[in-house]
Amino acid sequence: MNQEIQVIQAGKQEYRSCWELQKQLAAARRAGQVPDLLLLVEHPPTYTIGRRGTRDHLLIDEARLQEVGATCLTVDRGGDITFHGPGQLVVYAIIDLGLTNRSVRRYVENLEQVVIETLHHYELEATIDPAYPGVWIGRNKIAAIGISIHHGVSYHGFALNIDPDLHYFDDMIGCGIPDRGATSLERELGRPVDAGEVTNLIVEQFATRFDIETRDDLTFDDLLHIVEQRPANNHAEEKSNDLASKHIRQVVPQRTMMSVATDQRTLLDMNRSR
Repeated sequence: MNQEIQVIQAGKQEYRSCWELQKQLAAARRAGQVPDLLLLVEHPPTYTIGRRGTRDHLLIDEARLQEVGATCLTVDRGGDITFHGPGQLVVYAIIDLGLTNRSVRRYVENLEQVVIETLHHYELEATIDPAYPGVWIGRNKIAAIGISIHHGVSYHGFALNIDPDLHYFDDMIGCGIPDRGATSLERELGRPVDAGEVTNLIVEQFATRFDIETRDDLTFDDLLHIVEQRPANNHAEEKSNDLASKHIRQVVPQRTMMSVATDQRTLLDMNRSR
């Protein structure tokens, strides 16, 4: 086991600021200024719409959003609309995929398996639906996965429903998929679940699945300090490489390509929402 990843217990964080931090940390990772990172976060009620999404899939207006204490943002991950909120464990993986020659397809499959194996600990049979993205129990989604990969470094990640208020999910067409619902670990088990235990299991399964050693030498405040100290010219991005993007499109299957996107500023920017 040669690779290491720093696990950061970030606690409760506002979504927009955490998203901006991820982008800066991904740039720092590309520059070799930070190691691979696993951020464990809980957000206030927030709907996010990915690159393949539409605001039409949010079923409430701005006034109702304010009434329920939620916000809605359009973000740079793949896929459609999803919800983040209290009672949900959000895991952001900022990883240099090129160090171990991890393919995009394998990376996404590994994230899925981290969730599935964690749920197996609770004797729950979670599955992947070939027709629809996400980690499912029956016809209900229990975890959403949405990633971006820019110049070989991933950010965004996945969200596991431990015990969120599931009424928030009624106000959207989750990932643009009609006639499907949402569920949580507590609903499936019919009893309270220790969020700390779930978090530890996720970290353990991540380490096992990616064959990587976890460390906790850095704090969330350390990351903020690192980002603040980065020179402005370190934020410049590399030029696009169309050949690399074309190659990725050849090797990634259609199911993963559902949420793959490129733009003119990136070597590759692959997104997948589950």
